[in-house]
Amino acid sequence: MNNRALLSCLSGVLMSGVTHAATQDNTTELSSTLPTYYGLPQSQAHAADSVPTAQTSAPEAQKGSILPIWGDEARARGYDLPEPFGINVNYMNMRQNIVVDSISFSGLGWDSYSLPTDLFNIKVGSTRQRSVTQTIKLDAWVLPFMNVYGIVGKTRGSSLSKVSVDADPSQYPLGSMDWIIATVVKGMNKSGQLRDLDFQLNFKGTTYGAGTVLAGGYGNWFGLVDMNYTQTRFDILDGSIDAFTLSPRVGYRFTTPGIDAVGLPDGKLSLWVGSMYQDVQQEFKGSLSDLSMPGGLSALMEIANKQGQGRFDVRQHLSSPWNVLIGAQYEITRNFNLTTEVGFAERNSFFIAGEYRF
Repeated sequence: MNNRALLSCLSGVLMSGVTHAATQDNTTELSSTLPTYYGLPQSQAHAADSVPTAQTSAPEAQKGSILPIWGDEARARGYDLPEPFGINVNYMNMRQNIVVDSISFSGLGWDSYSLPTDLFNIKVGSTRQRSVTQTIKLDAWVLPFMNVYGIVGKTRGSSLSKVSVDADPSQYPLGSMDWIIATVVKGMNKSGQLRDLDFQLNFKGTTYGAGTVLAGGYGNWFGLVDMNYTQTRFDILDGSIDAFTLSPRVGYRFTTPGIDAVGLPDGKLSLWVGSMYQDVQQEFKGSLSDLSMPGGLSALMEIANKQGQGRFDVRQHLSSPWNVLIGAQYEITRNFNLTTEVGFAERNSFFIAGEYRF
């Protein structure tokens, strides 16, 4: 292997690898968790059939370090391992299409009267969600080919939907309160007051989670598989939103010349392509009082939710759980690097991160 090959020792087979930080995402996803690629192990230049020596370019301070496990053995075989610990600051901007399957209201009424939960027929058209997630990630290489990490941060965003509300008076006894309300809603729909409303939902919350990275390669080629689990607690929802993200990537690593004038050593540039899969909790519940309703729907809710006990229940799914990724990482020095990545297809995203290793 040459001196920029990724570590594929100790197991006798190629390892696959992972790193991420949502939600993103995020994204949310709200995921949130966001992909980063830092300090991939590299081997010293030697012929594939030669006998490895203990001479490596790893700093003497690394020898005898607790992490990674088997690190000394890997260095003795001629591998240059990254610093074991890292601190990352990550930013993720994501836009994606959401398919809303159903919206229902409950707990509406006044005095001793309660509205039927199926009185409102709510139809949702196109929904576009935007979110921004900022996180801090702490990671450690526990094995030469395995990184584990924890993340915490903030997520904020909004979604915009086309909503129409209707009702069917024929389902209720003529002259009953249910019939009267359904008739009013039907009339408001026909007049356009409850049709094609722009329903914007603004949200913010705290994101936290954990993940692992497995990395492997041959020569300058490398492969990564990023897996993580996150939770986000939003201000307008009950409980938390759970998300699982899986991101396989394949790339190539280059050596870039240093700049003597500013004392910048040779760097490493990694380019890759991949894909991201998101599995996000698809049912959301909360209080109607926490939502900002559009026009005619707001006036209707002021009457129907006088007691403030109204609840909403939304069932939805991502337009597509997968998207395509293209990314790059530039290792400026052994201790500092920058990573950026863009996603496109059904989900558009932009990610950037800075990392310090020690």
